[in-house]
Amino acid sequence: MAQNLVTECICHDCSFEEVKDYAEKHELCTVQELREHDICSTSCGLCAPYIEMMLETDQTQFTPGEPYRR
Repeated sequence: MAQNLVTECICHDCSFEEVKDYAEKHELCTVQELREHDICSTSCGLCAPYIEMMLETDQTQFTPGEPYRR
């Protein structure tokens, strides 16, 4: 059975691929900068570790809990 992947900021209904494209277009390098643009991670914050890892690796799909196992 395929495992569900973490692929989006749930609160903003925005995929990590969209966040990545936005960050690149606006030359944003941190979760805080993305928060200031109100694109992700401004409500529950559960996506923040995934966004941080995305910014470091360009990866946009994660195994649940992956950033915590690094």
